[in-house]
Amino acid sequence: MKERPSFYRQRLILALISSFNGKLTRLDLQKLLFLFMEENFQKKKAYEFVPYHYGCYSFQANADLKTLHNYGFIYLDENTKKPISLYRDSNPLSMIKEEDKSKLVSFVKKYDNLRGDDLIAHVYKSYPYYTLNSKIAHKFLKTKYKKESSLFPSIEDSLFTIGYEGITFENYLNKLINNDIGILCDVRKNPYSMKFGFSKNMLKHAVEQMGLKYIHLPELGIESENRQELNCLADYKKLFNDYELTTLQSEEALTALEYIFEVSKSEKIALTCFEKDIDCCHRGVIAKKLFEKYELEYTNI
Repeated sequence: MKERPSFYRQRLILALISSFNGKLTRLDLQKLLFLFMEENFQKKKAYEFVPYHYGCYSFQANADLKTLHNYGFIYLDENTKKPISLYRDSNPLSMIKEEDKSKLVSFVKKYDNLRGDDLIAHVYKSYPYYTLNSKIAHKFLKTKYKKESSLFPSIEDSLFTIGYEGITFENYLNKLINNDIGILCDVRKNPYSMKFGFSKNMLKHAVEQMGLKYIHLPELGIESENRQELNCLADYKKLFNDYELTTLQSEEALTALEYIFEVSKSEKIALTCFEKDIDCCHRGVIAKKLFEKYELEYTNI
């Protein structure tokens, strides 16, 4: 049976902690894990990161630490600043691939004596993008990092759509940041997901902690039972045609559309749902309706 990617991810964390004498503060672990990913895994990283309160941060890594604590592999104290430490008497290095073990050995030699402020300073200077939302950047950088306006669509492009199918939570959040989104508009009827990070409470918390606003407009959603048996493009077309003729004609939906239009005059707003392909998602129907009604152009990111 093929091992779940999450199991191997967690083994990498255990091996990292073990390689640094079995103890790391949360801040040091996030920074070292980030550097390990950046320097050794160019194509597909086990963990991705976003610019957060103290620089690079992985929500997935934090969740995995809690899982490892719950299963008794590490000691993680939520209420104090005690270091994360290995709890079980094991050899995590023996549980990772030989090529990754070799990478980790070289990595430890390079960063063995770098901790705390020195480690933060190194990461901030080497990867300034991740200081965007940092509360402590002023301690380590002479000038605040600014996003290059050339990276973003023009100010006229104020409506965007984004699906989270096939991408990580951190990848999704970085897309919002890199497109200068100000408001994330969740158009799911029921904002619950089995995919990490995308249920309403966590999604709302994460985007708001990074300075974006989250709004949920369930009146623009489609009932889950109506999304069953969608096997071909014709099924989607029928569903979306019915959706446009019924749901989008309701007073509540029309009010929501007007709200989106008014907000888009001053903030870049992204409509979000699950599907990667906008033609297979009702957010595409909403975006087209906004264009027809208000000549509001949109971009799928």
